[in-house]
Amino acid sequence: MWLYVAVGVGILAIVFVNYPSPPLTPVIKAWRSGGKYFKFRSHNIFYRVEKGDNPAGGVLLTVHGFPTSSHDWSKVLPGLQAQHSEVILFDMIGFGLSDKPPDHDYSIMEQADIAEELLKKLEITQVHLLSHDYGDTVALELLARFNQKQTSLKILSLCLSNGGIFPETNFPRPIQKLLTIPYVGAILSRLSFYGVFKRGFGDVFGVNTQPTESEFRDFYSAVVHNNGYQINYKLLGYIAERSQHKDRWVGSLQKSSIPVHMIYGPSDPVNPSVFINHYKKTVPRPSITVLDPEISHYPQWEAPEDFVQTYSTFQKSLSAQ
Repeated sequence: MWLYVAVGVGILAIVFVNYPSPPLTPVIKAWRSGGKYFKFRSHNIFYRVEKGDNPAGGVLLTVHGFPTSSHDWSKVLPGLQAQHSEVILFDMIGFGLSDKPPDHDYSIMEQADIAEELLKKLEITQVHLLSHDYGDTVALELLARFNQKQTSLKILSLCLSNGGIFPETNFPRPIQKLLTIPYVGAILSRLSFYGVFKRGFGDVFGVNTQPTESEFRDFYSAVVHNNGYQINYKLLGYIAERSQHKDRWVGSLQKSSIPVHMIYGPSDPVNPSVFINHYKKTVPRPSITVLDPEISHYPQWEAPEDFVQTYSTFQKSLSAQ
């Protein structure tokens, strides 16, 4: 009898813990109002095109991380606009304000396809790339296509930040490991709520660089928008993809003919400091900036001024080459 009761309570919890989904916060609503949508294979993909202040700086495409959205770049956006003629931001499928189809096989390859399709729609043929976390792997797929002449897109430079680009130095959080377990992941995703999110997400920020309560709410509202809590476990397939395509994606760095730089927050529990030496040993002519010790997994949010300064120095170095 107690087993039936427990099962019944579990089912009710799954149904009602995220019903209805919390509304978008005013900040995320304002972010949405500044953008548009385009169709990719029947799915709506959110994007923004921001005019820059430097006509000679070229176009910048930003690629966000897991589990968040293009809003991750909002704190550094003015600094990025100062460097470029345009800044393009988008939410990958399954993230933020874009569609999150429940019966969908999410992959890094498709996310790269979406990036290319957006640029074609905007009639942009060459870009600088700036990426973070999950977005680093998407950027490396774009770089691999560029290196192997599998795309008409020309990549001018690539700046990565705190991504698990090496399986050997990437340590997914315990909850991420649980979410990759068949069936368990689907149940845990549906049982997640704000308190669980805040605790787990806060763990990847530095002790002294935590988001404010309102910022946590902003992040959460974008994550669960469009019933995102139902598909988060599906997005984690990228962990296995990184091992499967390691030669292609790490190889793209090793064979790159374009300038590449890494901005790294060293308190990152997902990509701890062993990453630094591995990066220097693995990447020819390694270029990396290690930020202050208190900065963790979201350097563009935790230290926006330092992040912009580092990125600006990288961009200025290009003109000197």
